[in-house]
Amino acid sequence: MKSVGTLRKKGLGGAEHFMKKDKHKQQSNTSSTSLSATTTSSNHSHKSTPTPSPKPTAPAKAASSAPITVDLHRFADDNLQPVEFVRRTLGDANEESIRGFYKSLLDAKHLVGGDLQRNVYRNYTEFVSISKEISNLDADVLSVKEHLNELKSIWESFLLTTNTSDTSKGSGPSGSIFASSFDKNNGRSKNDLMATDINSMYRSQIMALWDNVEGSQRFIPHAKDRHIVRECVNFHDINPKTLQPRQTVHLFLLNDCLLLARKRGNRLVAEYCWNIQDLTIVDVKDSSDLINALRIVVYPETFIYQAERIEDKLGLLNAYRRLIDDNDDKQLDIPQSVDARKVRDSNGLYPEKEKWLVDLPDQLEVLIALREFEKSVAYLETARHIVSSSPSSLPIVREAREHINHYTDMLCEIISRDLSNTLLTKIQFQRYVNWLLRLNKSDKARQVFLSTRTLIIKKRIRQLVFEGDIITYIGELALVVFTLIRNTCEWYRDSFKQNEMASGFVTWVKKQTEIYADIYKRQVFGQGQLSCQVIADCFKSTLEHCSILRKVGLDLKFLLEDLFLENIKETIVGYEKRNMEKIEKIVQNDNFNIVSSQGLGNDVKVTSSIVSFYNLLVKFSNDVCLISKLQLYSTVVDGICKLTEHYLRSMVSESRKKDLSKEQRTIASMNVSFILDNVVPRVSSQLNVK
Repeated sequence: MKSVGTLRKKGLGGAEHFMKKDKHKQQSNTSSTSLSATTTSSNHSHKSTPTPSPKPTAPAKAASSAPITVDLHRFADDNLQPVEFVRRTLGDANEESIRGFYKSLLDAKHLVGGDLQRNVYRNYTEFVSISKEISNLDADVLSVKEHLNELKSIWESFLLTTNTSDTSKGSGPSGSIFASSFDKNNGRSKNDLMATDINSMYRSQIMALWDNVEGSQRFIPHAKDRHIVRECVNFHDINPKTLQPRQTVHLFLLNDCLLLARKRGNRLVAEYCWNIQDLTIVDVKDSSDLINALRIVVYPETFIYQAERIEDKLGLLNAYRRLIDDNDDKQLDIPQSVDARKVRDSNGLYPEKEKWLVDLPDQLEVLIALREFEKSVAYLETARHIVSSSPSSLPIVREAREHINHYTDMLCEIISRDLSNTLLTKIQFQRYVNWLLRLNKSDKARQVFLSTRTLIIKKRIRQLVFEGDIITYIGELALVVFTLIRNTCEWYRDSFKQNEMASGFVTWVKKQTEIYADIYKRQVFGQGQLSCQVIADCFKSTLEHCSILRKVGLDLKFLLEDLFLENIKETIVGYEKRNMEKIEKIVQNDNFNIVSSQGLGNDVKVTSSIVSFYNLLVKFSNDVCLISKLQLYSTVVDGICKLTEHYLRSMVSESRKKDLSKEQRTIASMNVSFILDNVVPRVSSQLNVK
């Protein structure tokens, strides 16, 4: 580990360089000043005629016009007086010198700042290693402290044993002989009797606990050698945020667990039970807000409890420490075979895995800061594998799992932000998506990618310019939308290979098609009275560009037809109403005189309204057939029938209004017969052909 002095030297490297540069400037300015002074004196010595002496203000002006250098050593001085420095440096300076001095200060600031920033980046890894070593030193200090406490307890027990042996020696030879003979004759039966009594006492303790604490049998079943070490009453549960007592609790410290029971009325109800190996009891220093308190840490939760007396708190802490020491001594006393060590290793963590999990946060912080996403993802995959194959009850495993979730979310946010860039190439996109898939963030990857493609489509649509030709604009719009949908489909298919991801993409395609249909409706059907030929050409252009999606397995023709069906029906109805208005005008202008047939036949005798109505009906059927499909056949037939009925009713009404002669009435009846016998069949045959 490098010393702090080394880091300081690296951090001040840029400043020293700038100081050297200023010293060099000062030396050059001094030499140039001395050279000019020598030249001036020599010139005066060669002159024979006397010259007037220079004015006293000339040297002052020359000095003030010289550039003022920045000495960084002064700024590094702790006793620098800024006001005095400015007064002494800039007291006689003109505006040009002040500006130059200000520019020099800015240059010095930028140079030193850039140097410090580069040093920070260069030494970032060293800072991380230093922090690791500091944390390791903290752990070593705690370990040394534990060993000192253990040594102290061993020394105290040694002194106690020494005092006991001295007392037994002073009791006389007769007592020692009696004791030894008694032990030799009755030692085995005494030990057996003591073991039986202890087991009975332990069993009675557990049964009394079951009777007095409701629900304790669920947490603490009967087991061999399980017994109560200490019972702590009159403890209070403390809110960690407000440090106010919430409820009275009882703590039962057993040889292998800690039971917590809350007081509800006159009875105790068991609420928590923790394994003695999974918890840590820590003393809390007294303060003005809290006294006689201790903290029970069960990772990741922390509980604070307050005792009414200091003796109760110290008794629980001492009992817990003795219990932990006894358990450690028992584990050391048990001989371990090779198979036992193997079982322990399989249930726990290997040292290299444990160290790897401890270094996980620092390694990920560095990798993410350097934007080395591939290494970061691989590191998280390895960590996830180690955690999944390790016991979840270990505190280090639970902590590592939280770190994995935290850094997975952090890395996902950074990669998603980069993935939302609309200028990514296909290779870059696949790389980002692959990282998110390896982090088990497939839904996030799909959402970000499709949202980005949506923004691209909207951006391209806004770039289109409508110059008055609706057919050209619709063609360009369809080309942009369906081409981008096809490209998106190819990128999506190459990156998301899971079958369950296909439904989300199809939903996105449908939504983009609906957006296109909305724009199409506003431009085509919202323009008022566009001709059916224009509408048909726009729809034809849309279908042509939509056909490129068949190359990637998509066919949206049926979807577009369904989206435009109601609008086409409304267009037909509107066209029908406009023709009804024309029919009324045609009938009003009819004088009920026979005119030439105009293509209806040589022997046909009809009025002018019949000819106009026939042409109108044929044009209506031809135009409507351009935009209608089979599902609109009934709508077209209804329109033709309504137009025919409306013409006949209008003719009857108009003939009644006018004073027609007998001949004109005959001609009017001939019009009706001609419509029923000739016009309707002809239009019907043309409609069937269409």
